[in-house]
Amino acid sequence: MSRNKFSPTTTMNAAMKKQRGVTLMELIAGLAVMSVIVVGAVSLYSSATSSESSTSLQRDIGALQAATRQIFNGQGTYGNTRLNSILNTANKVPSTLAVSGTGATMVFKTRANGDVTVNGVNNTFTIALTNVAPELCVPLMTNAAGWTSVQVTGGIAQTAFPIPPATAQTECTKGTVITFTN
Repeated sequence: MSRNKFSPTTTMNAAMKKQRGVTLMELIAGLAVMSVIVVGAVSLYSSATSSESSTSLQRDIGALQAATRQIFNGQGTYGNTRLNSILNTANKVPSTLAVSGTGATMVFKTRANGDVTVNGVNNTFTIALTNVAPELCVPLMTNAAGWTSVQVTGGIAQTAFPIPPATAQTECTKGTVITFTN
């Protein structure tokens, strides 16, 4: 019995022997899947980084608020001066903030290259943040607690806490400086 040269088995084996490697369509499909994975990973990383920056700034502001209250406890006044050098001398500056300048010109620098200044204003004090990105501004405002007011330069001082996200979003479009008043 002779074997048919065009039997399904023979044709299939011949086709499988011809293809070595991947086709262009398979390569394109693989690249598309990988690009979707990379875009998703970058998006998650960006979101996590922004969230971490916001949380870090919230902790720093809270630490400066508590340290200022502690240093001036029982004094009755915070004076009318910049308090950064006093906080630095007392070793109360959070490690995530860099110290720049000396004396009355001293500022603390954030990772986003913004300045943090603590100023005494008689019986209150303020903490001002400059160069605050919109994605950091909204969480800083909505999570602010224990302050008399929070204000974005050019906006309205917010005195009712917690600040609603819609209000924070509106206020954050008005400037890049946030002032927290104790």
